[in-house]
Amino acid sequence: MVLPRAMSRIANWLAALSILIFILLPVGGWVRNIGAGLACPDWPLCFGKLIPHFDIQIFAEFFHRFFAAAISIVFLVAAVWITRDRGLRTLLGRLIVLGAIILAAQIILGGLTVLHLLQSEIVTLHLTFGTLFFVVSLILTLRAYRFGDSPQLFAIARDRKRSEPSMTWRSAVAATVMVFIQIVLGGVVSSNGAGLACPEFPTCINGEWWPGFEGALGIQITHRIGAVLTLLSVVWFVVGTLKDRALPKHIHFKAKASLVVVIIQWAIGIANVLLGIPVIGGVAHLAVAELLLALVLMATYEIRHFELRKAH
Repeated sequence: MVLPRAMSRIANWLAALSILIFILLPVGGWVRNIGAGLACPDWPLCFGKLIPHFDIQIFAEFFHRFFAAAISIVFLVAAVWITRDRGLRTLLGRLIVLGAIILAAQIILGGLTVLHLLQSEIVTLHLTFGTLFFVVSLILTLRAYRFGDSPQLFAIARDRKRSEPSMTWRSAVAATVMVFIQIVLGGVVSSNGAGLACPEFPTCINGEWWPGFEGALGIQITHRIGAVLTLLSVVWFVVGTLKDRALPKHIHFKAKASLVVVIIQWAIGIANVLLGIPVIGGVAHLAVAELLLALVLMATYEIRHFELRKAH
C-alpha cells in the first residue's frame, strides 16, 4: 500500500502523537504512585511560578504537566493540518473534532484534579479521558494508514448496511471494550486507595474469596472480576482470530501478542498484591494495560479493513 504524500505525512505525525500519549499515561501513573499528585498545589502554575524549585515529587508533577502541554501542541498542529486540507478533512475531520473535545475535557479535569485535592471521581475521569484520547489518536492513525489510499473504501466502511461485519470482528470489539472498562476499573481502584484492600491472592482477605462488595473491598473484588472477564474476552478474540486463516499474518501476530500481554498483565497484578504495589509495579500495570488496549484495538480495526477490502 502506497499512501499519497500528504496522507503519509499526517499518518506518521498521528502515529508519533499516539506514541507520545501512550508514554504520558504511565507517567501519570508514576506521579500518582509516588504521591506527587499535589506536589504542585496550584494550577496551571506550580507554586505560582512557571518553573518552580524542584525536588523529586515537584519534578514528577511538573514533567507530567509539561509533557501533557507538549502533546496538546502536537495534537493542535494535526488538527490545523487536517482541517485545512479537504481530503484529510473528509477522512479524519470528525475524529479530530472528537479528539479536540476530549482534549479540552482532559485539560479541565487535570486542573480540577489539583484544585479538588485528588478527589477520587475526578482522578478516575482524568484517566478515563486520557485513555479515550489515546484511543481516538490511535484510530486517527489507523484510518490514515489503512484508508488513506482508498477514499472509496472509506465511504463503503461508513455505510455499514453494505458490509456486515463478521463474528471475528465482533469478538475483537468485545475484547477492546472489556479492556477499556478494566482500565477504568483500575483507575477506580487506584483513586480510592483500594489496591491492597485484598492483600491475598487468589483469596481476598483472611482466606475468604468473597468478603462482600462494600467500600474498598467491593472496589477491589469488582476489579478482580473485571480481570477474569477481560482474560476471557481476549481469549475468545484470540481463538476466533487464529481460526480465521484468511486473515493476514500481521493480524494473527497482534492476536497472539494480545494473549501474551494479558498473561503478563495478570502476572504483574498478582505480583503487585503480593509485593504491596511497588511503584514500578503500579506503573507497569497501567503501561501494560494500555499496550493491551492498543493491540486489540489495532487488530479490531485491521480485521474490519481486511473484510472491507475482501468484499469490495
